[in-house]
Amino acid sequence: MKKRLLIVAGMVCALLLPLRAYALDRFVMGTYGNGIPLSGMTVEEAKTYLEGKYSKDYVLYIKGGDKTEEIKGAEIGYQLSAPTNLPSLLQEEEKQGLKGGPEARYDFSLDGSKAVYDEAKLKEKLAGLSFLKDAKKTRNAYIVKKEEGYSIVPEEEGNSLNETKFYENVYSALQRGENTIDLAQRGIYDTVTVRKSDLEPKLAALNHLQSVQIVTNVLGNKEVLSGEQLAEMVRGINANGVEFDDAKVLAYANYLEGKYGNPGNTVSFHSASGKDIAMQSPYALHINVEAEKEALKKAISSFTSMEREPVYRYRPAQYAQPQFGTTFLEVDLGLQHVYYYEGGNLVWESPTVTGMLSDDRATPAGVFFLNGKETNRTLRGKIVNGKPEYEAHVDYWMPFNGNIGLHDASWRGKFGGNIYVRGGSHGCINLPKNKARELFQRIQKGCPVVVHP
Repeated sequence: MKKRLLIVAGMVCALLLPLRAYALDRFVMGTYGNGIPLSGMTVEEAKTYLEGKYSKDYVLYIKGGDKTEEIKGAEIGYQLSAPTNLPSLLQEEEKQGLKGGPEARYDFSLDGSKAVYDEAKLKEKLAGLSFLKDAKKTRNAYIVKKEEGYSIVPEEEGNSLNETKFYENVYSALQRGENTIDLAQRGIYDTVTVRKSDLEPKLAALNHLQSVQIVTNVLGNKEVLSGEQLAEMVRGINANGVEFDDAKVLAYANYLEGKYGNPGNTVSFHSASGKDIAMQSPYALHINVEAEKEALKKAISSFTSMEREPVYRYRPAQYAQPQFGTTFLEVDLGLQHVYYYEGGNLVWESPTVTGMLSDDRATPAGVFFLNGKETNRTLRGKIVNGKPEYEAHVDYWMPFNGNIGLHDASWRGKFGGNIYVRGGSHGCINLPKNKARELFQRIQKGCPVVVHP
């Protein structure tokens, strides 16, 4: 009995060995590549099939709704070359230990295939498809302007195709040898993306803003926003108020800064000596973009026409150069002379002695503003060995840059020339007493002070 069992087992093994060898070089039952059945084929058989009978009998079925249309390969001169990854797919089946059978289905992607066909004939066939020529256009809702105001044209549901997607899918299917395109499954139908209800908040904003005009006055330069332009910055009106398109409001604030801001922070003027002077200054026109965005949103939310100023990061005296205005004090370090202008007219001048030409005493150039005015002031230098480096009483003190200012220097008998080179001040602008008194009586706190070489 035992001997008979061994003989039967041996016979079964002998039968299974060739079956297993057969399975190792063939795709299992239920194998599909790009939807094409490859069950039981070797790699070479699959290649021959794809390039032969399959190409010859190829039909691309296009399904939509209850209708199916077809493009026959023979009508467009279709020929498919086999994909390059057939061997690796067979190896993958073995690696996964896939078991074939009547109910099994294993879908793989065939890569590296290439198809040739007659482009002109394909276009002719596509143009004749009812999916394209008989389609009802799908259309989004949109807003129109009429004499009595704005209104919404509702959306229309149709069965039109997104032609770009459609052609892409057709070309891809042909190259991959796929035989079916389901328009709905692949999302090829046009869809409504904007409905009437989506536009109702925008419509409310448009009708509120259509007669509104907001003028932004940038130092005499007027920028006008019409109702239509304002509405572009608004998404709509809801229970919480106005909903803004912040990016568009910010873009307008950036536009103002880009057009009127002083990009190089440069101020320029024509000096008393006849030179054109240009200097870097933190006091140049700039818009505070973020604050302007919020201020503009507030202005729009009022639904009221207005003229307004932007929110400045720095508001100079005027837009034209010199942006610090036409009333200012000029200190010419090279000529050792000081000039005071009112309304663009030179009304006062004086020789001076400025800081001695050394690293710690030279008068810094720049654009400053007068911090104030004092009389009977004692000026003291830095502390050295427990006491001030110097002490000096002045009758008129006009600081503009920390401890640097204009003042009378009664201890000096001469001003101007080259005195400052070796005998200059500790940085201050020394003036004859009578000239210091005259300037003190005219100049006001906040006056621009321009110090240049």
